[in-house]
Amino acid sequence: MSIHDTYLHLLREWTDALLSLMVSDPAHPSLDGGILCPSCTLIHGRCHEAVYPFLAMADFSGEDRYLEGARKLFAWSETMLCDDGSLYNDSQNPWNGTTVFSALSLYRALRYHGQLLEKEEKALWEERLYRLSLWLLEGITPEKAFNINYIAANASAMARLGRYFNHPEMLRMAKCLADFALEHITGSGLVYGEGSLERNATPRGGCAVDIGYNVEETLPSLWDYTVSEHDGNAMDLVRRAVRAHLNLMLPDGAWDNSFGTRNFKWTYWGSRTADGCQAMLNSLGREDPVFAEAAYRNLLLYRRCTDGLLYGGPHLKRHGELPCAHHAFCHAKVLAQALDEGITEFSRVPLPSDTFRGIRYDPEIGTCTLARGDWIMTMCTGDFPYMKGGHASGGAVTLLWHRFYGPVFAAANTDLSRKEPTNQQLSRKKKALGSLCPRLECAENGTVYAQVYDFSASLVREDFPDRSVVHVRGMLCDPDHRPAPVGYTFHLSYTLSDQCLSVKGRTDTASRLILPVICTAGHEPVRERGSVVFDECLRIRSFPSPEIHGAVFSLAPGFEAVNLCVSPARDGSLDVTISLVD
Repeated sequence: MSIHDTYLHLLREWTDALLSLMVSDPAHPSLDGGILCPSCTLIHGRCHEAVYPFLAMADFSGEDRYLEGARKLFAWSETMLCDDGSLYNDSQNPWNGTTVFSALSLYRALRYHGQLLEKEEKALWEERLYRLSLWLLEGITPEKAFNINYIAANASAMARLGRYFNHPEMLRMAKCLADFALEHITGSGLVYGEGSLERNATPRGGCAVDIGYNVEETLPSLWDYTVSEHDGNAMDLVRRAVRAHLNLMLPDGAWDNSFGTRNFKWTYWGSRTADGCQAMLNSLGREDPVFAEAAYRNLLLYRRCTDGLLYGGPHLKRHGELPCAHHAFCHAKVLAQALDEGITEFSRVPLPSDTFRGIRYDPEIGTCTLARGDWIMTMCTGDFPYMKGGHASGGAVTLLWHRFYGPVFAAANTDLSRKEPTNQQLSRKKKALGSLCPRLECAENGTVYAQVYDFSASLVREDFPDRSVVHVRGMLCDPDHRPAPVGYTFHLSYTLSDQCLSVKGRTDTASRLILPVICTAGHEPVRERGSVVFDECLRIRSFPSPEIHGAVFSLAPGFEAVNLCVSPARDGSLDVTISLVD
């Protein structure tokens, strides 16, 4: 199957699944034409954004069922439309910033496939689009407290809609928004602004960076703006930023958002309610095949997480979770856009993560990436508090990945949280829910003190020809990042070589090291003398010997794991080795 046909086949599967969920209830217009989510058992207010992929599939296939689906969705979207021209995110959620994504979806439906509509019908759609665009002109500006993804998306929307409606004020706003967003690219190429637009937003000079939102919304929007406005200088800045973010794509096509400020929505392939990277990477791939390679690997990961709808992580189906429709109707838009703008056919090339070896440190986020042999590891000391129970810090290993095993650790938020209830599905299997963060922790008087809550830990890096070493010193803290009353301290040394990850250190408390090990193939771990073997190929050995403490599952980033517990020796020392079975 060609790369183009792989995109088209996946788009058809998602749109077919979405069509099958469309409500038919003419007696109740607020229900009729909406898409009922099988997981959340509600109609997500943004489901009408599927008008674009439905209209695209109608054009690609010549099948009227997709056109009728688009018409019904457009009619249903009146349910979310407010008298000021904005759209509610959900019927019980007053957030209206997502109007920008609805407008862009409607614009692309009209731009690429408007000829499928009757003349009067097209005029009605354009009238709606103009109302949305007038709200966006005043509603999302640099002066208002929006995350950077909204600023960037509205730069794209104002550029496209300003040209569509020949509206000079919209074009001026587009440039204003784009210039503001481009100022939020760090020297290393990362985009900040997901939680705070301040450059030095934390006591340690850190800033708010979320890789999922950056690669699936902010950077694609900025790239679209540069293409619309033929802005060569902005193109160069965005291209450099996208290239920097490619360093955080794993060889299996996943995005490492283990340290992201909003990683409670991390889905391993991206972010739960964002749009996707495919159109941007294909566009960039016309000049450099590494971008097209990244797009294709990410697409193949979508494929592995799809059964009708796109699941929010690799293990959700295996765990018995139903797929949330939000993932499919958002990401279907970008597959349609990539197909409309042209899929890049290319010869396969390596990604940066295929060849990188050593240590890379990003001071803005206090994060280290280590790579040796077939191993990739991420460690975080970042201190941006997006929410209580947010990303792990304290020098914890937030990601450990092996080319043949896949993810060993993949930590999202430290504690279970539904920061955005209508945007996060809810598991009924409550007994298994827990954190996937590897961590030192102890409990005292009902309070948990853990390494991952420490926002003041120190991190020292050493790189040698045959290994990379990181030394971490810190204190166990409570979920509010306050140290334990008696000052529980720890120091750990992580050594990554071609053969293994070795963790050695000492703690002065009765703490324990918890290791949520992802079960790639789903087999029961096997206890051997002094070690535990996972899926017949991954060995974790420790002194004292590890104990198996039961299964754990997290919707972000969507993995089943088994908790191993290593208690320190009498002198407080720890010694753990993670390797493949000989």
